[in-house]
Parts: sequence; structure tokens; C-alpha cells
Amino acid sequence: MLPPYLFAQIDTLKAEKEAQGIDVIDLGVGDPDQPTPPHIVDSLVRAAHNDANHRYPSSEGMLSFREAVSEWYAKKGIGVDPTREASALIGSKEGIAHLPLAFINRGDKVLVPDPAYPVYRIATIMADGKPISMPLTADNGFLPDIDKAVTDAKLLFINYPNNPTAAVADSDFFRAIVDYASDNDVIVCHDAAYLELTYDGYRAPSFLSVPGALDVGIEIGSLSKTYNVTGWRIGFAVGNADVIAGLRKVKSNLDSGAFQAVQEAGIAAMKGPQDTVEVLKSL
Repeated sequence: MLPPYLFAQIDTLKAEKEAQGIDVIDLGVGDPDQPTPPHIVDSLVRAAHNDANHRYPSSEGMLSFREAVSEWYAKKGIGVDPTREASALIGSKEGIAHLPLAFINRGDKVLVPDPAYPVYRIATIMADGKPISMPLTADNGFLPDIDKAVTDAKLLFINYPNNPTAAVADSDFFRAIVDYASDNDVIVCHDAAYLELTYDGYRAPSFLSVPGALDVGIEIGSLSKTYNVTGWRIGFAVGNADVIAGLRKVKSNLDSGAFQAVQEAGIAAMKGPQDTVEVLKSL
């Protein structure tokens, strides 16, 4: 049985308390309280007036959007082929939810960190897979102990900088993940929604920066938190071409892609001035 979604339950509880006249401080779903930078909004407005964007988009995303993602990764020293190794998403949540449908069969094991974003576990259940918890505790720096992981899993979810613990991972940890995945034929999905939101001069490494990562998995990125566009629903998946192809196959059957005007705005966000991100991190 599919469990209820945690944040939907929180919304219900919040509404009940507000109806009672209680002033609620919402610590539920992470939603930036700052407006979207004006140059991104202006890009969306212009693109929305373009008749070419009023038709069905492709499920894999506009090539220009995928090229912008590729350029964004190139600045990190990571080469990504926009034609085979990148795909647009209707927000990172959609990509995370669809991935198990592409690769998990009944009873297949999926390694899920605990605590974690609920969608990892729920998406596994929807694909008829078996979620296997990987405890995140203070003793291990809120990193899963990959040496204790089962060796017959098909998919592994990781997420750094981490929600909800705020832990970060270094290249040595990602190296261990790549080695584990390569030795055991496991697909890795790194949820990198908070990759850009680091402080005090620290820059979190991308999973794909580790040699061999492109051979074993993908990284799922989100523009939501970095550019204050949570409601716009735009993100991307990058990485192993075969994994991207499997995700695209599911998406082509289940959705019609992200609105092209929003993709145009995403391009403006990634290729435009990044000072707004620095301002956001200083608030």
C-alpha cells in the first residue's frame, strides 16, 4: 500500500491549526521566501509570448536547455554530452520518482538513506521494489556506511549536501560510492538539489566530479532552491547515457516535458548573473 506523502500530511495539520486561529511557523517543505530574480522572470514572460512555446515540448527537453546544463557543468570541470547525458525534468522530484520505474522490477532492492527525502522510498514502493534503509547517524557523519550495504541492490540514492541533516560529503566518500556501484552493478542516483547552497567559502563537490561516476550513475539537479523557482518545476538529470535513456523512456510514456517557456527561464538562470545566488546565501 502506498503510504501518505509526509508533506501533504503536514499541510493538513497546518491548515487545521490555522483554522483554530493559531499562528503557525511552518517548518515543513523547504520553500524559499525570497522572490525569483527579475531577469529570470523577464525571460519567462518573453518566452511565454513566443507562439513556438505553446505546443507540446519534448519529454527530454530543449537542446538549448540541455546545452545550458552542459555549460553549467563545464564550469565545474565536468564534461557532459547534452545530447545523450542530459535531460530536462519537471522539477527534480519528478526525475527521482520516475527513475525506479525505469530500472526496478518486483522485489528488487533499492538502498535508501534514513532519514531522507520521502520520495526515494515512495518511488521504490511504486515500482514494486524493496527499500533497504541506510542509517544516517552522527557516528558516521550522517553518511551511509557503504561497507555494510547489501551487494545485491539495483539502485542507490544519495543526497549531499544532505536534507535533512545538512551533512556534506567529500570526494573520498563519492569515490567509495563509485567503487561499490562498479563492483556490484548498482545504479547511483545523487540528488544534488542543494549543491549550490553552501556557505563560508565551502563548495560542495558534484558526484560526477569523481572519475568513474559517469559509468555508474546520474546526478539530479534542481533550479528550485538555487534560483527561488520552486513552483516553476524545472530541473535536470545528467550522467550515464544508458541511465538517462531509461529515464527518458519512462518520461516519454508518462509526461509531455517541461513547458518550454520555463526551460527558457532556466537557461537564463544558469547562464545569467550568479550574484543573486550569493545574495541568497547571505540572507
